[in-house]
Amino acid sequence: MSRWSPWLAACALAVTSCTPEPSAELAPLTGQQIFLAKCSACHQADGRGIPFNCPPLSTSPRLAGPPEDIIRIMLLGMKGSIVRGGQTYNGIMPSWRFDLNDAQIAAVINGLSQRWKPGFPEVTVELVSRIREETAGRKMFPGAKDLGLPE
Repeated sequence: MSRWSPWLAACALAVTSCTPEPSAELAPLTGQQIFLAKCSACHQADGRGIPFNCPPLSTSPRLAGPPEDIIRIMLLGMKGSIVRGGQTYNGIMPSWRFDLNDAQIAAVINGLSQRWKPGFPEVTVELVSRIREETAGRKMFPGAKDLGLPE
């Protein structure tokens, strides 16, 4: 037996005894929490966006349109100029396809609509999953026209 074995065993025991027991699973993040972590750097926490770069969400017609449109934008991202309220925005919306799961995307959209477009139909996980599947082969970062959206 090596002279280090008892010492290593004692260290291992000390480390494991200091490790807390696993707690119950953490609650999933809310749509608002995900928005603040992933989206607010560009769209701002108050939804006003950044002039000439990121359009406001608080006045977005996308939140009043078919829910499939905003799901496609979140999954594929979007680039190219859009005009909102007479101002042109030329930023790039990132794709969240690989960063957010279907439940998280639904939670973000539902959180946005509750905040700025009450009455918008609730987005279900099943709808996001269907749109994810439908868009699996589409190119990333399409323009508004490629998504079939008005500019």
